[in-house]
Amino acid sequence: MARTRPTVGRTPLPGAAQPRAPVRGTPLLSAEGAAIVAGGGTFVLVVVIALPVFWGASLPIAGPGSLGQFVAIAAGVIGVLVYIAGRLWPRDGFRPFRTAAGTDGRAQHVSPVDVFDTIAIAVAHGVVALLGWLALGAVLANGFQDATVYFLSAAALAAVACAVTAYVVFLSSVQMDLMRLSTVLAAFVIVGILTSMLSAPDPHWWMLHLSALGMSSSVSSLSFNLTLIVAGVIVTALARYATDVRRLAPESTGTATGQDGARRRRWALLRVRVALILIGVLLAGVGVFPLNVSAVLHNVSAVGMVLTFSLVVFWVRAALPQAPASFFILGYVFFATIVVMLLFYVVGYYVLTATELVAGVVVFSWLIVYLRVSGAATPAPATPAPATTPTGPATPAG
Repeated sequence: MARTRPTVGRTPLPGAAQPRAPVRGTPLLSAEGAAIVAGGGTFVLVVVIALPVFWGASLPIAGPGSLGQFVAIAAGVIGVLVYIAGRLWPRDGFRPFRTAAGTDGRAQHVSPVDVFDTIAIAVAHGVVALLGWLALGAVLANGFQDATVYFLSAAALAAVACAVTAYVVFLSSVQMDLMRLSTVLAAFVIVGILTSMLSAPDPHWWMLHLSALGMSSSVSSLSFNLTLIVAGVIVTALARYATDVRRLAPESTGTATGQDGARRRRWALLRVRVALILIGVLLAGVGVFPLNVSAVLHNVSAVGMVLTFSLVVFWVRAALPQAPASFFILGYVFFATIVVMLLFYVVGYYVLTATELVAGVVVFSWLIVYLRVSGAATPAPATPAPATTPTGPATPAG
C-alpha cells in the first residue's frame, strides 16, 4: 500500500514547475465587475428607448422636451432601481447597509423598517441624479446657447449619462455605510438647494427669506420642498443606525458598576435617537408646509428643528463617549454660532435669509459629522473569509 510522505520542510527541486495559487477576486473587484455590467446594461437599454423617441429630431440641451430633461428623468428612475439592485446583489438582506452582528454573534433580521429605509435612500440617489443632470444641462445650455443636438448624438449622450449614473449608484449601494451615507445626504441637500436657487422665478427671492424658494408653484419650489422632505426622511431613517443599541452589552452581564454604565449609555442613545427622529420629522415638515400654505406649521417646524439640535449637542457626549473631544467642541461652537446669528437678526444686523442659511448649514454640517463619527465608532460587520486551498507542492506517492 502506498504511503504519503510528509512534505513539511521539503525544498522543491531547481527548475521544477511550481504550482500556482488559484486567483480569487476580492469583494471590491467583484463589485466593480457587477457595476460595469449594470452600466453596460443601462447603456443598451437607454439606446433602445432613446432612438425611437428622438428619431429625426434635433433636441435643445435644456428646457421642456430637451435632451437634459430626458437624461434627468431617465437617470432618476435608473438611480432608484439600480440602488435597489445593488442592495440585493450581496444577498445579505434588503437593508440600507451591512450592520454588525448583535451581541449574540448572530446576523440581524431584516425588518419592515429596514426595507423602508433602503427605499428612502434609493429615492435620495434617484433625486440626486435627476437634479444633478438638470443642473448640468442648464449650465451646458448656457455655454452652448441656441445649440441643438442631432438625434443620433442625443441617444448616445443620453445612454452614456445614464450608464455612468448606474455605475456610480451601484457602487454606492454595494459599499453603503453610515460614513458614505453622510456624503450622499450632503450631496443631496446641496444639489437640491442649488437647483432651486438657480431655477427660482424671482431672482430677488433672497430679499425675503430662504423659505421664499418653496412658496411658488414653479419647478424651483418643487425642488426645494422635495429636497427638504426626502432629506427629513433620510435623517429619520439614519437615527436608528446612528444610535444602534443592539451592539451594546446586555445589562444583565458584568459587575454592578458595568451594568449601571451600560444602562445609562443605552438610555442616552435612545434619547439622541428620539431627538434625531424629531429633527428629521421637523425638517420634512418645513417642506410639507411651505410658508404660503401654513405659516404656523412652517415656523414651528423650522424653530423646533433648531431647538432640538441644541439639545442633541449637549446630549451626545453621554451617547457617544468614545468620540474625540474635538467633536464635542465643534458642537458647542456650532450652538454658539446659531445663538450669535439669532442675536444679530434680533438687533437688525443680519437679514432673515442669512440667519436661516447659516443655521441650516450649521445643523446639516453637524449631522453629517455626527454620522461619520458614529460610523467610525461602529464595529465593522464580520466578513467570512474565503475558502483557501493548499498552495504547496504536490505530495508524491511513496
